Amino acid sequence: MKEGPGGADLLRKKTDSVLSGSSECVYEQALAHIVELNNMFGQIQSPGYPDSYPSDSEVTWNITVPEGFRIKLYFMHFNLESSYLCEYDYVKGDDDGIADTAHQQLEEGQDPKAVVETEDQVLATFCGRETTDTEQTPGQEVVLSPGSFMSITFRSDFSNEERFTGFDAHYMAVDVDECTEREDEELSCDHYCHNYIGGYYCSCRFGYILHTDNRTCRVECSDNLFTQRTGVITSPDFPSPYPKSSECLYTIELEEGFMISLQFEDIFDIEDHPEVSCPYDYIKIKTGPKVLGPFCGEKAPEPINTQSHSVQILFRSDNSGENRGWRLLYRATGNECPKLQPPVDGKIEPLQAKYFFKDQVLVSCDTGYQVLKDNVEMDTFQIECLKDGTWSNKIPTCKIVDCGAPAELENGLVTFSTRNNLTTYKSEIRYSCQQPYYKMLHSITDVYTCSAQGVWMNEVLGRSQPTCLPGTSPSSSLPQGLPRQALGPQGPWWHNLQWVRCAFLSEVCGQPSRSLPNLVKRIIGGRNAEPGLFPWQALIVVEDTSRVPNDKWFGSGALLSESWILTAAHVLRSQRRDNTVTPVSKEHVTVYLGLHDVRDKSEAVNSSAARVVLHPDFDIQNYNHDIALVQLREPVPLGPHIMPVCLPRPEPEGPAPHMLGLVAGWGISNPNVTVDEIISSGTRTLSDVLQYVKLPVVPHAECKTSYESRSGNYSVTENMFCAGYYEGGKDTCLGDSGGAFVVLDDSSQRWAPRGAWGSSRWSVCGIPKFSRNLMARIFNGRPAQKGTTPWIAMLSHLNGQPFCGGSLLGSKWIVTAAHCLHQLLDSEEATLHGLDLLSPSAFKIIMGKHWRYRSDENEQSLNVKQIFLHPLYNPNTFENDMALVELLKSPVLNDFVMPICLPQGPSQEGAMVIVSGWGKQFLQRFPETLMEIEIPVVDHHICQEAYTPLKRKVTRDMICAGEKEGGKDACAGDSGGPMATLDTERGQWYLVGTVSWGVDCGKKDRYGVYSYIFHNKDWIQRVTGMRN
Repeated sequence: MKEGPGGADLLRKKTDSVLSGSSECVYEQALAHIVELNNMFGQIQSPGYPDSYPSDSEVTWNITVPEGFRIKLYFMHFNLESSYLCEYDYVKGDDDGIADTAHQQLEEGQDPKAVVETEDQVLATFCGRETTDTEQTPGQEVVLSPGSFMSITFRSDFSNEERFTGFDAHYMAVDVDECTEREDEELSCDHYCHNYIGGYYCSCRFGYILHTDNRTCRVECSDNLFTQRTGVITSPDFPSPYPKSSECLYTIELEEGFMISLQFEDIFDIEDHPEVSCPYDYIKIKTGPKVLGPFCGEKAPEPINTQSHSVQILFRSDNSGENRGWRLLYRATGNECPKLQPPVDGKIEPLQAKYFFKDQVLVSCDTGYQVLKDNVEMDTFQIECLKDGTWSNKIPTCKIVDCGAPAELENGLVTFSTRNNLTTYKSEIRYSCQQPYYKMLHSITDVYTCSAQGVWMNEVLGRSQPTCLPGTSPSSSLPQGLPRQALGPQGPWWHNLQWVRCAFLSEVCGQPSRSLPNLVKRIIGGRNAEPGLFPWQALIVVEDTSRVPNDKWFGSGALLSESWILTAAHVLRSQRRDNTVTPVSKEHVTVYLGLHDVRDKSEAVNSSAARVVLHPDFDIQNYNHDIALVQLREPVPLGPHIMPVCLPRPEPEGPAPHMLGLVAGWGISNPNVTVDEIISSGTRTLSDVLQYVKLPVVPHAECKTSYESRSGNYSVTENMFCAGYYEGGKDTCLGDSGGAFVVLDDSSQRWAPRGAWGSSRWSVCGIPKFSRNLMARIFNGRPAQKGTTPWIAMLSHLNGQPFCGGSLLGSKWIVTAAHCLHQLLDSEEATLHGLDLLSPSAFKIIMGKHWRYRSDENEQSLNVKQIFLHPLYNPNTFENDMALVELLKSPVLNDFVMPICLPQGPSQEGAMVIVSGWGKQFLQRFPETLMEIEIPVVDHHICQEAYTPLKRKVTRDMICAGEKEGGKDACAGDSGGPMATLDTERGQWYLVGTVSWGVDCGKKDRYGVYSYIFHNKDWIQRVTGMRN
């Protein structure tokens, strides 16, 4: 910041009139007085103000402020004698000679006036009271000095005819904006000027630095390196004037072997001197030890061949001048390499007349050809001109693209459309499927062309192969069962067909390559089938190694698609020596297709099973819904000896009576032969070759009556039909189970099945995989073995706290106690309202539960859809204390989750029952695992007498169980849990009751009271739609 002067010398007399922080009027009553003022502000008044000023007076005020400021003067009061051109009294400005000038004016007889001057000029002269044509008063005018000095002089003449009060003026220092007002080029900023109070400073644009003179900007250009083979170099800011006071160094550094040439353009303007060579600004060029230049002026140097791979260019400018600068182009050349010829069916880029050191050439081939170099195929190949004038490699050749032998098409053929079976670029092939067993999608062309990329391409599929679709196309997933109302026993027989039809769409099916004859003999001693006569026939061999000794048996089946086999459910039921309905493990099933003679299975296609699915309503007791599906692990190839059978059209009334159909199989007539002998084909009791028989459909009523008249529990349901002759002699036998009964469709002339012998049901109930020792005496209960009670359900609050038990009925129903599903009522006579019921969203059902608080992988947590309380439930007496809970989704049935059966009849007194639950034991603490007790059913009259003294009534909808001496009972927390018993004849567990109420858990003569399931069975069946 520029400092103002530290003080002022009095020329004649110095009076400091303005002190720090205040101002003081200054005047002198003497002639030609001078007052020096150097403060930043002050006040000036005429002598004697506000009284009349004296005559013949002269006072001069010299005001000085620091450099960078100017002085602002304005008057608050002005009243002087008026005179023409201010000849008498006045105020004026003057420099150091103002006083002398005033004396001279007086001596020369001039009139007084007011003049405000600087050192160089008069700024203003004031007199009078108001402005006229010949005199001027300051009024509101502000007088501003151009610099940091101003001189004000007051002069009065020798007489005043009137009383004039003089003037009152003020001054102050104001900032000077040097950036807009400075006109001296040598003091102005090159780029940017920044004003501040009392001074200014300069700054530069990006890439420039401020010179030591604090105003000139010079460029930083001392480190410029160029390594490219060609380039452009210019002076800074070209074509604008280059900066001053700069020194730039440009270095071109290339690989040895190049020679650099320089070419200046026409625009060349460097400051020069007419007499001295380049004294100010210039360019010098250094190539090795040689220095060229200096160069300046307006004429560019001639082209320069430096004969060097390294060049330095020095450019220097002084602190003056406005010249545009220069621009040059540099190039580098090297040794020349021989001319190149492109390969046959190829090209080189760039194609030039000459190539020099470091030039690179890219060799590529025409479409459909590949560059071949050292037996390696590639898209392009690059070579380079070396320092010694040779190429880095020879030009490679171009080889036509070869797609190679086309991949074989599964279930299809490939033929060549191009002569000589060529596989090179643009060659064509055609794929086709093995007709009529496989077809290609109609929207896909079968032509593939060898592409430039070396792969066989199709205009639709690209490089992907077509797919030969079999005549029968399975859907993506197998149906898990139709709605119960469509599969019940009252439904028509063809509901089984609906269950299967969901999964398959038939196109090529039921058309054997050989025509089936009209008349045939019986299978037992009947006629052999020729190979290919029944191409859908499958032999299913089952070897269940999970049994000791191993179970081995076989049956027949029918091919529905390349991946699915239709057969009877009882063929694929595991543990055939008991009543369980569990499919055999898929690992134990082998399927033979295309088999004719069982002595030679090598000609057949054998496949393992990927999935075994029994009908969801298979009933082992009456063979209802005796139908199953086997999914093969790999699709089988279709052909003359392997072809699916068609699915029939729906027939609500079933097959027409007396309709003729064919059945084929390898069955046997001697039931005493072993399965090992059958499978090994080592006995003549098994038919060596496939046999068949023609049988008529028997009217349903006639067949049903025939079986009802026989001994044994036979039941012909609406889902079955019968075929055969009244006199016998023709029939299917052991080993033919699962084989298809096929008839000819008159409209399509295709063969379709109407049935497979046998039926069954998946809705297994009351047959747990894990058994218990029933008759063991259990004191105070015992922990239940895991999986022995798979129907038990835990009712749990959403926080995981269990509160009751229940039992699974069917696929999605839980039976429990009604008092579990409402809030505790206030009194014994309270009325149950809807608001007292638990919301379905307030609790959940847990199946597969064993531990009370811990969880394991077998548990399934299920949400509740709705609840049904028995309509005659009385919360005060616990009459009809029963409720049903409908699940939002059915649980997955497995070894740990299975429904329990509904009872077939009333329970007998003394029958042993099992009660299960997680309730408190006699020690009044909750168990860790599921507990069970074995107790007898108590006579209803005895139970009623035991509770009469307590004024509790045991009604007919209740059943009692327990020991007279006590010790075994269901307790708190067991409510709603199952009381079950085993039907030893059927091998199934049935639900007898649900835990309801009792007094003094486990005490003598205090039997447990349960809601009687058989009494309310009709209500349960009405709500759930279940039969059992």
